Amino acid sequence: MCVGGNSDAGLRRAVRLGDAWHPLRPTLPWLGEAVGRLKEYADEDGLPVPALAPRIVLRITAAPVEGPDRLAGEGTLDQILDDLDRLRLLGAESVVLDTYHGDPEETRHPEAAWQALATVAAHLP
Repeated sequence: MCVGGNSDAGLRRAVRLGDAWHPLRPTLPWLGEAVGRLKEYADEDGLPVPALAPRIVLRITAAPVEGPDRLAGEGTLDQILDDLDRLRLLGAESVVLDTYHGDPEETRHPEAAWQALATVAAHLP
């Protein structure tokens, strides 16, 4: 079972109840720290570390997105591909790419979302 949640309580639930942890829309610096805490909690409880299965935004931009609040999956195609590689290095075997940006009308016209997914997929090994 995949357990979500970005709080310490969510991390502890993932260790105790889940096969995988599903953080939602993280920044990469935060995620790196959280994976460390996840491992600590698993060690404390004598349990295996759950797999990492994050849900990240997919927002391709023309110009790089900078700053500490940049979400994983947000920025130029090169930034996004680098994010996916960094997630792999953190242990993610699967990643959910979330193309929804908050406007329900987007769901009526999914062409842009499909194009973004196809763009990323075309550049993956």
